[in-house]
Amino acid sequence: MDNEKPNCKGYNLFITARMVKPMIISQEIAQTIVNHLMSIIKRNVNIMDCDGIIIASGEKARIHTFHQGGKFAVSQQTVIEISPNETMNFAGALPGVMWPIELKGKIVGVVGVTGEPQEVRSTARLVKTVTELILERDMLLSDYSSENRLKEQLISLLFSVDLETVQEDIQTLAEMLNFKLEIPRIVILVDIETPSPKGFVGLQNLMFDRVRESVIRAIKNSHIFSQDDLVLFYKRYFCILRTVSEKQNAKFFLKNLVDLFHSLPLQIRVGVGGDAQNQWQLRQSYLEAIFSIEYKCLHIIRNIKQHQIMLDFVMSPDNKNYSSCLALLELSNKVANLQPKYDIYNTLSCLLTNNLNISATSSELFIHRNTLKFRLEKLEQFTGLSPCHSFADSVLCKLILEIQAHS
Repeated sequence: MDNEKPNCKGYNLFITARMVKPMIISQEIAQTIVNHLMSIIKRNVNIMDCDGIIIASGEKARIHTFHQGGKFAVSQQTVIEISPNETMNFAGALPGVMWPIELKGKIVGVVGVTGEPQEVRSTARLVKTVTELILERDMLLSDYSSENRLKEQLISLLFSVDLETVQEDIQTLAEMLNFKLEIPRIVILVDIETPSPKGFVGLQNLMFDRVRESVIRAIKNSHIFSQDDLVLFYKRYFCILRTVSEKQNAKFFLKNLVDLFHSLPLQIRVGVGGDAQNQWQLRQSYLEAIFSIEYKCLHIIRNIKQHQIMLDFVMSPDNKNYSSCLALLELSNKVANLQPKYDIYNTLSCLLTNNLNISATSSELFIHRNTLKFRLEKLEQFTGLSPCHSFADSVLCKLILEIQAHS
């Protein structure tokens, strides 16, 4: 588990700078765009910064030289066309067409295509559009990467062993991400199966990057996530901190989540932890989600609230305190709600003492068999527990009685 405290200093300045400073096109991505476009249009392409300096070109000797036509395109905020007999009026220019590159309404550079203006006019417009699309994608991925790093830092702290020592950092990161710590949430993990191509170094990583892009894009367009949900790729899983409320149907959300991934299409496994009522319980929900997603079964969704998974979790050697299991505590609270009306604790205790024998239990409780059966039907109706028909349920009932006895 990651217990390292993040270096939060400077994050606010970093984010503020990203919001107010116009995007600067890196020489690396500019040259990548040029190479890509030239392989298609078979003409020289130049990309200039806002000062008219060529930062990428098919003609290497022109890189880092001044292009007055590019400078004019920025200052006049319009397309500049230079014919062969006009080149002497523009320092560093050859015949061609130059278009300003715009992102979010701001000019961030210029792209030009060399050739007779009447021959390359439509090509230059297409080159401008493609260049803006590529840069916009790069900017979105950069923004996502920056935000995702903050999310990773926050999640790492929330899932750490000792939250007391990192509370200040958690508060800082939560405020920066507008993450409300007091909202009840549930941790959901998704394991995405990607093909494992052989003989192609780095191809698997490239495929996973494309999968991540597809998932991010699908989530942004999806209606099933709320603004208070936190979603990111964390370690080897896609991690969701889903808000919990009475208005939200967990089963409906999980079904829609599976449908979303299948529509991409991707094969997945889903692990669901228990309901964390506050930030202090999120680590426990995460541990339950990890156990669930690694649980050996054929179901796509493995939920800690499934009684067999819950029992195996609380009985696992790594689990030193079964009463910390969020799903078991939730189940215990549901049983407690039945106590005033159906004397459920005494009923279960007697039933387990008599090895689940209905006749012996009803006799010892001085109630009719049908009364006992009615109580057990109510237990199953409100909690899903059926101790007489499931060994896992009977053991869970025993554990619930022990929790009640120590409360």
